[in-house]
Amino acid sequence: MSGAISRGAGTRRPARGAGQRRGTIRATPPVLSGALTTLLLLALYIATAAPDLTFWDSSEFITAAHTLGIPHPPGTPLWTLLANLSARLFASAGPVFSVTMLSVLASALAGGIGATMAARWIGAPGAVVAAVSAGAMMSVWSNATETEVYATALLLSMCMLAAGERAGRLDIRYNDRQRWRALLVFLAALAVPLHLSALVALPAAVAFAWRGPRPGARDLAAWMALVLLALSAVAMLPLRAVMEPSLDSGHPVTLRALLAVLRREQFAVPGLWPRMAPIWLQFGNMFQWADWQVAFGLHPHPTPSWLRTPLTVLWTGAGALGVQTLWQHERRVGRAMSLLIASGTLGVVCWLNMRAGPSYGAGVLAEGAIHEARERDYFFVLGFWAWGMLAGIGIATIAKRLGVRVASRGVARPVAILLTAAAFAVAAVPVVANGPVMNRKREPLATLPRVFARLLLDAVPPNGVLFAAGDNDTFPLWYLQHVEAYRADVTVVTMPLLGAAWFRSELHRRHGLLPTTAVAAWPGLDAVVRTIVSNATAKTRPFRVSVLLEARDRNRLDPSSGWLLQGLVYTPSTVPARGTVGLDRAALATWRERVPRSALRALPAGIDGAGEQIQRLLRCTRVVDAADPLLVSVCNGA
Repeated sequence: MSGAISRGAGTRRPARGAGQRRGTIRATPPVLSGALTTLLLLALYIATAAPDLTFWDSSEFITAAHTLGIPHPPGTPLWTLLANLSARLFASAGPVFSVTMLSVLASALAGGIGATMAARWIGAPGAVVAAVSAGAMMSVWSNATETEVYATALLLSMCMLAAGERAGRLDIRYNDRQRWRALLVFLAALAVPLHLSALVALPAAVAFAWRGPRPGARDLAAWMALVLLALSAVAMLPLRAVMEPSLDSGHPVTLRALLAVLRREQFAVPGLWPRMAPIWLQFGNMFQWADWQVAFGLHPHPTPSWLRTPLTVLWTGAGALGVQTLWQHERRVGRAMSLLIASGTLGVVCWLNMRAGPSYGAGVLAEGAIHEARERDYFFVLGFWAWGMLAGIGIATIAKRLGVRVASRGVARPVAILLTAAAFAVAAVPVVANGPVMNRKREPLATLPRVFARLLLDAVPPNGVLFAAGDNDTFPLWYLQHVEAYRADVTVVTMPLLGAAWFRSELHRRHGLLPTTAVAAWPGLDAVVRTIVSNATAKTRPFRVSVLLEARDRNRLDPSSGWLLQGLVYTPSTVPARGTVGLDRAALATWRERVPRSALRALPAGIDGAGEQIQRLLRCTRVVDAADPLLVSVCNGA
């Protein structure tokens, strides 16, 4: 790192007092503001955190935490270790919430670190309101209240920024500067075993630290040793894989398999070119997600609105003022924070090269264009956090200027304080406006994933095989089977995973449903599923098909069979004609009664359609005749 400051120049500071020990944390305004922010966000997140399973990856991650297993690529071994520790520390909260507490703590601490830094730039009161504003941005808040990796990645990002900011200060000794630089290198390398999304913060962290003499050969050697130390956490993947944990995605027992997991080869990650969607549309998609951040509760739908979008524009202006404030405070800080929001938004768009989100591009993209499976706003969590922070700083700047102007005009001090406090309170808009949609404790959403998973498992006969369609009818099942030991006799065959050699290997090693020849070489989907059905039949293991699985995939299993809808599953039958669907009225009547009425109550408004989809699937138990449009449109009856 270059700079005009020579060794030791500009690094002197007052001698420590006799009672001040090195490394002692003093109750300075920055420390107090960080502690207060952490407590405020902690209370907010605990009050709204999911009490049970949530949709998508959460259930799989909870399973990995309890079993020290390997979740989907890139495997996140460091996160798994931390989550296992969280499960032990908060065991009294239950097997689900004890792991979710890792996200709660990580997000609250991230806000506290941000406030500690900002207190040096704008003062403690402004730092607290700015950090709380950042922590209440929709994507940040959402990740804080369920089990996911992005909250922990946000904390690692904030630690990187704090280390860089400390390393680049003028009032720091040369040796201390070197230590903070080394810590920054170590933290950056931890992104590999934790989650690579934390590296989005690296350009800004380097910009913070860019002061002082260039690193020498000794520094570089020490940094390399720290990088290797951080990367050693990756060794957990093969070490656990050889023990064959119940969750063993990728089964990385060889170097080739390990690299495949780390590189996420299972998902065919796109390069920078060709673009998966027009670049202008990808940027537009990001702006759509940005419009959800400040006040999504005012209009909890994907489209812009006159009620919500003006606040987005207002927050954009406040963010610009926040950048200006930081540049005036110190160019280094302004430069780094500008780089942070740029890399966390525009940079993520360019690097990830995503398809359009599920709710974006209608009328623009060609009919049948492939969309992302879900909204990907969480990839931008650091950028949106930075935006909220800068907007809070801008609002604090306005509040301070208002206080000075009011005081200069001779207004009574109590009135001046009240007006200033009201201006500061504007930063709480995300807390108030997002609160109605961020509370995951509301029913039926709070228990819907568990209800659906239990009913789906119960619909399979003893020792049966269930063909599933994807995340939301697989991951909650894995959790119930591997953590709570519920219906572990059922073998779940997830159709989209059959293309992965590791999953076929599991079906061979653990369940005897595939021969080795089907593991080593890919014989095609039709051949694989028919072999599974044949082997299951030979072992007198009945099989069922999730209603979430599309009809064309269901018909691959046994092209000569018809199918009876029994509620949440289809069973093969010779009663309907080949490839057609009939109704098992007795089974439907039974399962109709087993679906709790509370699970079908109106869902809170929001953008994640998973809950609505699962509710529609639960209504498959209410199909009464073959002419019911629900049978085809929702239950994949044709």
